[in-house]
Amino acid sequence: MIMSVTGAKISCRAIFLLSSLFLFAACAAPGPDQDIVFDQADCAACQTAFPQGNWQFVHEIVFHFRAGEGRFLGIVVLDDYELRCALTTLEGLTVFSAKASRSSGGKIEVQRALPPLDKPGFAAGLLADLRLLFTVPASLPRCGWRRGERLCRWSDISTVEDVLVSQENCWAIQAFREGRLVRTARASACAGHDGYALPDFISLRASGDADYQLEMRLISAEKTGQ
Repeated sequence: MIMSVTGAKISCRAIFLLSSLFLFAACAAPGPDQDIVFDQADCAACQTAFPQGNWQFVHEIVFHFRAGEGRFLGIVVLDDYELRCALTTLEGLTVFSAKASRSSGGKIEVQRALPPLDKPGFAAGLLADLRLLFTVPASLPRCGWRRGERLCRWSDISTVEDVLVSQENCWAIQAFREGRLVRTARASACAGHDGYALPDFISLRASGDADYQLEMRLISAEKTGQ
């Protein structure tokens, strides 16, 4: 994966606005549905929402937020142990790159962060969004049904993550923190690929004060290694 390309101009306004996305705390939002009857059957269905094994993804990403929008290319590389990511301008200049353990508690190592993407909170927020989209939670889920869709719920003391799998084998994810909705991700135009419901499009919405949305259009997806 190429993490840096020289000779391109950075859109300072776009990068500055992007860096502010992850510096807000979410305010009150609806909590997880408490009317689910969990039957424990077919929990494996929700695994299709997450890529298993080693992958490399390239997306065109549009960031929508209160002050405007920015466009970048996003590169995500997964192996059995790490999640690595980079953001580049459309001209090819890498403005941010980092890596972390695939587990939710993994330490983040920032390899490149051009100002103002080096501000506190940016790397943690970006990696949290990528883990939500590409990493299956570590604990065991409880599974049931909601309005005809398979639902799997991973939970601990302060967080809940719900994955919904539709009859068309596409998926949506909701993440709650301390009872409040903080992230909603929806996939569309999914196609089976090595056990993964690979979507052409993903939208991710941050609820509360963060109030931003990412639209991710798939450019390439490659299963790497074994």
